[in-house]
Amino acid sequence: MTPTQSQVKMARPNIVFLVLRRMRAPLITLILIYSLSVLGLVLIPGVDEAGRPYRMDFFHAFYFVSYTATTIGFGEVPHAFTYPQRMWVVLCIYMSVVGWAYTIGSTFAIVQDKSFLQALQLGRFSGRVRRLSEPFILVCGYGQTARLLCKALDRQGLRFVVLDLREERALDVIFADYRFDIPAYAGDASSPQLLTYAGLLHPCCRGILAITGDEEANLAIAIAAYVLRPQLLSVCRSKTSAVAENMASFGANRVINMFDAVGAQFRRALHAPHTSRLWDTLSEFPGHPLPPLIKPPRGHWVIVGYGRFGHAVKQALDSEGATVSVIDPEPQPSLDPAQFTLALGVDAASLRAAGIADAVGLVACHDHDANNLSALATARSLRPGLFVVARQNLANNSLLFTAFQPDLTVVRARVMSHECLRTLNSPTLARFLELIQTRSEIWASALMRELEQLCRGEVPRTWVVELNATNEAAVYALLANPTPPLEMRHLQTNPHNVALPLRCLPLLYYHGGREILLPPAESQLAFGDRILFAGTPGSYLAQQAALSHMATMDYVRTGIEQPNSWVFRKIAQWRNERRQTTP
Repeated sequence: MTPTQSQVKMARPNIVFLVLRRMRAPLITLILIYSLSVLGLVLIPGVDEAGRPYRMDFFHAFYFVSYTATTIGFGEVPHAFTYPQRMWVVLCIYMSVVGWAYTIGSTFAIVQDKSFLQALQLGRFSGRVRRLSEPFILVCGYGQTARLLCKALDRQGLRFVVLDLREERALDVIFADYRFDIPAYAGDASSPQLLTYAGLLHPCCRGILAITGDEEANLAIAIAAYVLRPQLLSVCRSKTSAVAENMASFGANRVINMFDAVGAQFRRALHAPHTSRLWDTLSEFPGHPLPPLIKPPRGHWVIVGYGRFGHAVKQALDSEGATVSVIDPEPQPSLDPAQFTLALGVDAASLRAAGIADAVGLVACHDHDANNLSALATARSLRPGLFVVARQNLANNSLLFTAFQPDLTVVRARVMSHECLRTLNSPTLARFLELIQTRSEIWASALMRELEQLCRGEVPRTWVVELNATNEAAVYALLANPTPPLEMRHLQTNPHNVALPLRCLPLLYYHGGREILLPPAESQLAFGDRILFAGTPGSYLAQQAALSHMATMDYVRTGIEQPNSWVFRKIAQWRNERRQTTP
């Protein structure tokens, strides 16, 4: 047994021990009552039918007390009792009634005890986690971000386990419409012991997400993951740079700051809109409509609300050379008084003072959706053609923001879920997104048009193919039977009909230590190569079928349908050899 498995086994709560410990006094009381009753019947002499004295043995005494103390009643055995025996039996009956009443009352008290019910739930939860035999993600925190992320994981067929401090959120997981039965528990995810119950040490645990609303809890989760499973993929959410640096020092593979992510997204949209759309497309949930092309105008901007969100947007605008005016109800000593207005920003006077008449865009980024919607409505009435960016804090208000139709709506939960999903899916995709920022807008626009035609207006699914020992057909085609050579176009061939190509596109190709963007179809593949694909879910399944079956792999390479069984393959090979040798 490996150390990890032994630690998982040790983490199992012992419900039987808890029950016995709470029932110790009632059980001892029952044992004493039964012992005294049996002893009295053995010591008190009786008389048989012939008038001879006798003493009841321990077996008959225990037998009689067993059915009498439980109020069943059966008769006097082995002989009719004398008056002293009957007087003792009456006393035993009342003692047993009191003992059983005490025991049953204690049992009901345990069943209704909140701590015992919590331990029972924890035992069931840890048992379900322990029985998982597929890879899963441990999700700590089930807020708006986790809900979106769990839906995406469920659509991809990836299991997950949920921990959240609030009991109603754990119940939401149970009643959610997921394809799998999701283990969920309400508890403090920052507890290392609870993390072990939730599967942190489970060999099938693929990664951990620390996305609770408490920054300190996320930090504690990152520390526990680093100490207990140093090689485990961990993704943590932070709100401040200090905590983010602390998380990174404890080995967190990815620390996500929502405000930094928003600033980077806005900076990309300002600097390279086509590249930004390509980035957003590959970061969006598969199957959703493709995001629109957003081109924020250049010029003067007004920011309403100068919290961490506003700071990030202002830095992005400053980096692109835009002029910025800020409106906030709190004094901002760090800002130039000429570009700051002390107000809430929802009235026409404060917006005019900030230069809304000459502005090309407005960013409403208060922490409250009501203030953002009010600022948006006032600004639109003063300047109808204004480019508006609105921050949406609560997912329940999506209908209101949709009705106002801002040019860009930033939803905190969606930004976080996209960042987490991109990290979980594959580091290869993250590397591709880094590389596209080095290419031109024309290149990004052409690739975007190709993806749009390929997936018919929907966000494509991305996956990585590694040509290693896990793909039986790939090993066969590359090592056992390398003729004809395996090429990139073969992985884009429909295994059901070679005349029809799969709706997928290779984005990034790792070959011989090189990174090749959009590799050509004639690229010859080698053992150990890695390819990032984007395409439809059906194309993914068809490609996996070709990589799993040798006969299918031969079909996509040669266009000739090969026999499946070993016997018929040998016959076909013999016929080919005979045909070649026949003059």
